[in-house]
Amino acid sequence: MGSGSESELELESQSQSQSQSELEPISVSASPKYDVFLSFRGEDTRKTFMGHLKVSLSAKGIKSFIDDDQIERGRYISTQLIQAIEDSRCSIVIFSPNYASSTWCLDELVKIIDCMKTRGQIVIPIFYNVDPSEIRKQTGRFGESFCVHEQNLKDEEMERIDGWRTALKEVTALAGLDIQNYRDEASFINEIVEDISSQLCKLVELNKDKDVETFQLPSKWVVLWVVRPIAFVLFFYLVVGPLFAYFAFKVVFPLIEHILGM
Repeated sequence: MGSGSESELELESQSQSQSQSELEPISVSASPKYDVFLSFRGEDTRKTFMGHLKVSLSAKGIKSFIDDDQIERGRYISTQLIQAIEDSRCSIVIFSPNYASSTWCLDELVKIIDCMKTRGQIVIPIFYNVDPSEIRKQTGRFGESFCVHEQNLKDEEMERIDGWRTALKEVTALAGLDIQNYRDEASFINEIVEDISSQLCKLVELNKDKDVETFQLPSKWVVLWVVRPIAFVLFFYLVVGPLFAYFAFKVVFPLIEHILGM
């Protein structure tokens, strides 16, 4: 991003921080399976930033999926990770200097962007010791990584590289958080957790409203096609029927007997 875009990102982050109140631990992981999918480069962040972030998310009651290196590695992203991304309400993408050196991370990112478009998944980019403009333009360390990929991958996989480039451009257009705007890592992590807590709470409330609307539609149908007919039948047998019988025995039958007796 240029200086103007970075200023906008900083202002937006500050605005989000000011609008958020202190939130109590939340429980929002009933469905889907995870609240947050964490995409990151292990060699850059696993033993430092990621460890602290995961603990903070857990303390807030946010259930996150984090690759613990027990998932089998291969040429392409595993079906387990694809499923984990799809089973998450939100994805946090931690961009660090070596993120783009991993084809695994880049494949994750493509899937995350796809879920954002097709499933409405929340995506929050986190810039950890990397300039957002290097990500968007694929320069610096990111540019070096793409040069390596272009040399190592076959010609028929150039389309895969194009997908990575597109995903990087699209994700940097989203509102994100940059560690350079914070005094220390602790306050940075706190801001991330508060941001995702706020967004997840809003998402849960939105889903509750949708559930209420969904419930009301069949209830109207039940009233129209089940309750009303039953009420009509009961009214007929309990009110109209007895009145008709009373009228028949007290008025009609005596009148008929009188006429026949004449």
